[in-house]
Amino acid sequence: MACSTAGWPLMESSELVKRVRSPSSRGIMVPPLAFLLLLAGGGAFLAEAAASTDTIVPGKGLPGNQTLVSKDGRFELGFFTPGSGIHYFLGVRLRNMAEYSPTFWIGDRAAVIDLPSVSLEVFGDKLYIKEDGVSRWWSSVAGNGSSSGSAAAVLLDTGDLVVRDQGNPSRVLWRSFDYPGDSLLPGGRLGLDAATGTNVSLTFQAFSHNGSLRADASRRNGFVLTTDGLDSRGAFPDWMVTSQDDGRSLVLNHPDAPNSTEFLQFILGQVSLMRWSDSTAGWVARWTFPSDCKSGGFFCGDFGACTTDGGGCNCADGFTPSYPDEWRLGYFVTGCSRSLPLSCEANGQTEHDDSFAILDKLQGLPYNPQDEPVTTDEDCRAACLNKCYCIAYALEGNANVKELDITCRVACWCIQDEENHRPSIGQVIRMLEGVVDMEMPPIPASFQNLMEGEDSGIYSEESWHLRTQD
Repeated sequence: MACSTAGWPLMESSELVKRVRSPSSRGIMVPPLAFLLLLAGGGAFLAEAAASTDTIVPGKGLPGNQTLVSKDGRFELGFFTPGSGIHYFLGVRLRNMAEYSPTFWIGDRAAVIDLPSVSLEVFGDKLYIKEDGVSRWWSSVAGNGSSSGSAAAVLLDTGDLVVRDQGNPSRVLWRSFDYPGDSLLPGGRLGLDAATGTNVSLTFQAFSHNGSLRADASRRNGFVLTTDGLDSRGAFPDWMVTSQDDGRSLVLNHPDAPNSTEFLQFILGQVSLMRWSDSTAGWVARWTFPSDCKSGGFFCGDFGACTTDGGGCNCADGFTPSYPDEWRLGYFVTGCSRSLPLSCEANGQTEHDDSFAILDKLQGLPYNPQDEPVTTDEDCRAACLNKCYCIAYALEGNANVKELDITCRVACWCIQDEENHRPSIGQVIRMLEGVVDMEMPPIPASFQNLMEGEDSGIYSEESWHLRTQD
């Protein structure tokens, strides 16, 4: 027998979603493109905005410890850190939302450390991030036409950072909206940007997971959501997007309510239109795809389990919602966190020893499981307990394939749609004993409905034992 141990969060009918960090091309863990905000009219802004600049021109770069501010004062661009780490990233954030403002990371998430030696500069027709004189990142140039060789970068009132040809200001050489990461602003799009020739999609990358969201011109307002190589197809409602170029481009509409703030957020396996709620002082999902956990394996987030009725979510034993307010509002993708630390994480200073809770019907197997040769379930349990990073284990037995085949055939004959096609109890016994030959049964209607449903997840045969605290 083989014992598989796992060091990644497991979900019952739901997989892992990592929301905080994503790997950059330089091997540094950095934040995913967090959120882009959708604004519709109004909104107070800081008085000093008028004194700030929204433009970078050649010879006058932006120092790493200063910011650009859009003309209306709503957006601020600079080098920010997502937490207490030492790395800074170029991003745009909303100035008048204080600590509630998300950040839109741009520049391919190029990491810098020493802000006094960092600058954002325009040279020729490109924008550069430099640290100690070394170029960490530079923008591309859209199209094949010639430019004047002199550009300017402008932070627009929409939050879009645009590089324009100074000799022909109508020509856009590069824009951040063409590289939106995992979020969209109003006016942002999926599909073809005719002005730059860029095919825009949303992406998500975190550890062993990846996903994308792209336009589907074959359907009205259609999109394709890909999660770890598996496609799900859906459509945006008409009030949410405007179709352009024969469906090749879907532009996100502005909010219908005045002074409202929204953004389209793509998290692995799920896309949602989020709106700021003053009453709850938080973000509320106005529209979500998929709409419930039965049709989306990532709907319940880290350590979340799909309920058998209602399409809602519960946390696995020993876990509680990471953001209770969001769960109460029906937004579960933020997942669950441990109620108590594992004994090994607390150097044994816990009231109880670690225990295990059984989870069935896990969608897919954990990433990077480790196999160990064992003979009993206790040996497998002990192997997991000896590794602090191990959070679950499963014992893989040696099933008799022929016996499984016979059992499945008998079961299918017993649930045939026509009652006179079903075997008697005596016939069932003889079939199981192998006394009589058994033909392949027709597929019952109930099985066909399951096979034709939207949920194409592959479930593990083993029961996984999730490590927790009593």
